[in-house]
Amino acid sequence: MRSYSSDAIRNVSLLGHGGAGKTSLAEALLFHSGAITRLGRVDDGTTTTDFDPDETRRSMSISAALAPVEWRDTKINVLDVPGYADFFGEVVQATRVVESAVLVVDGVSGIQVGTDAALRQLDAEQLPFLVFVNKLERENTDFGRVFEQLRDRLGRGVVALTIPLGSEGTFRGVADIVSQQALLDEKGPPEPVPSELADRHAEYREMLMESVAELDDDLLTKYLEEGALSEDEIRSALRRGVAERRIIPVLAGSALHVRGVRSLLDLLVDCAPAAADAPIEAETPVDAAGRAALVFKTVSDPFIGRLSFLRAYVGEIRSDSHLWNPAKQKDERVGQLFFMRGKHQEPTPAIGRGDIGVVAKLSETGSGDTLTQRDNPITLEGMRFPEPLFAVAIQPKSKSDLEKLSPSLARVVEEDPTLRVQRDPATGELILSGLGESHLEITCERMQRKFGVSVTLAQPRVPYRETVRGTSKAEGRYVRQTGGHGQYGVCWIEVVPLSRGAGFEFVDRIVGGVVSHGYRPAVEKGIREAMEEGVLAGYPVVDVRAILYDGKEHSVDSSELAFKIAGSLAFKKAATDAGLELLEPIMEIEVTVPDEFTGDVISDLNTRRAQVHGMNPSGGTTTIEAHVPQAEVLRYATDLRGLTQGRGTYSVQFSHYQEVPTHVVQPLVERLRADRAARKS
Repeated sequence: MRSYSSDAIRNVSLLGHGGAGKTSLAEALLFHSGAITRLGRVDDGTTTTDFDPDETRRSMSISAALAPVEWRDTKINVLDVPGYADFFGEVVQATRVVESAVLVVDGVSGIQVGTDAALRQLDAEQLPFLVFVNKLERENTDFGRVFEQLRDRLGRGVVALTIPLGSEGTFRGVADIVSQQALLDEKGPPEPVPSELADRHAEYREMLMESVAELDDDLLTKYLEEGALSEDEIRSALRRGVAERRIIPVLAGSALHVRGVRSLLDLLVDCAPAAADAPIEAETPVDAAGRAALVFKTVSDPFIGRLSFLRAYVGEIRSDSHLWNPAKQKDERVGQLFFMRGKHQEPTPAIGRGDIGVVAKLSETGSGDTLTQRDNPITLEGMRFPEPLFAVAIQPKSKSDLEKLSPSLARVVEEDPTLRVQRDPATGELILSGLGESHLEITCERMQRKFGVSVTLAQPRVPYRETVRGTSKAEGRYVRQTGGHGQYGVCWIEVVPLSRGAGFEFVDRIVGGVVSHGYRPAVEKGIREAMEEGVLAGYPVVDVRAILYDGKEHSVDSSELAFKIAGSLAFKKAATDAGLELLEPIMEIEVTVPDEFTGDVISDLNTRRAQVHGMNPSGGTTTIEAHVPQAEVLRYATDLRGLTQGRGTYSVQFSHYQEVPTHVVQPLVERLRADRAARKS
């Protein structure tokens, strides 16, 4: 693959709902341009960009894949991106390094959940885009209906540039609105538009001229005076309108049958912004004489090692060179560079400005890091990934799995920035968090396949707490007589409840030396150990003051061990007599849903013992603010998708602990005790 100047490079991501045909479209672009000689199929597992075993087995994209296409002396770096919400981190990575996007829409289903998510991301990145209405060979397709949906959703800037010739089984090509010609053979010459399509063609052309005329006063004047615009005027206005996000071209086609693909390639060359035009988003001043590339994706391979996908923004990046990572303050040796097409690598001596390539075996650099010159550093802006909301507790299946677990988790987290791994200090569980249930299941399957680590997944335990309701006093007596020295320790303590979040206080009120100074810390240690073990259901006791006010010791048999045990016994008895309460973590949750789902979501939250304390409508959506027990939202990511057809989003964070309601506590305590016993057995 030859090198291209940045003004002859287009970086484009394919976005849309899962199953809309993005991977098939990438395959059609590669096939029509001559990059591949055989058209692969998703159902057969033979496409260029879905090469991962998990992708071929599931017939769905899981990772963003690169597919460069050469067309009319232009290089189009196509990034095929997953459409399912669980893999939205791949969307973030791809949209950070492109100048435009193709929104792929199903010609049957029209705008779907994934379409809305893609549109939100395009708005967040302010990316120009066009729309490819796909699968027009299928039954029940309706290009006109989908086009009107897009206009209703996105406004008058939506314009059709091609429309289908025929429909469903008779779909045989497209008619070009600008050139007023028909493309029945993707590789052959254009033909006249069939007469039966003339009226419809004229209607869409009128709509196109009206929209582009509004971009410019001179064009508008000419259109109003003459009633028409020339082809050159339309094309020039389209380029400007797309770049300014005021025009959204819509194309008709079928990726599976490679129809409408030629028009898409031509439009990307003619109207998509060039890499040379991309603004450089940097945290530091940019010196055009410097060098800077953003690593936007990392893949961990057990045989090759780390593969780093990078986009060159300033200068060119050369093989066998050294660059500086300012985030890690490390020098990186850049070895052989490659251009990637799916899993196929083509060595290159350099990646020019604006181009995208891959380097292997960087030692420190991860996704979001900049590679630059040490003596002329430039730091590019990284990426903002969605916070993980779905968590599982993971447990290795064997001792050998345990030994490999930590390094394997480090590798998958390095590869996927939307994953988090942490040890829960309250429950001791190893928690893996991500964007959804499928996300985590596939992650663990990859660990097994790539690194040979087998794990079991379980719902995380809720970190309950216990506390005392009232005040009580109790004696702790540990007296043992054996041959030789015995054990003797007696103490009296009083427990007093503290305000929520106050923690633990130990107060020494011994008068007269009835318990020596040397034994009093042992009493406190015994109390702390008893608190950690719990009294009611095996969870730590919090928010309590323990007062040591009396006791007895023996001149020979007393010891620190005896007083530690006595302190533990005294605390457990006093806490039991004072009455114990179970506390549960309460989360602050914000749920944003389309207005039509607000009632259903609030009703569902009420069944989860939530306390709704705010509703903020805005632009067709409502944000619901509530407090809800953590135990009730462990699977909320999955449940909310079901409630809202995938259109709801939420964020959650810890707020406080509060008492478990009386009607819930008894069965809950019995279950928690049973779970604890099962873990010990």
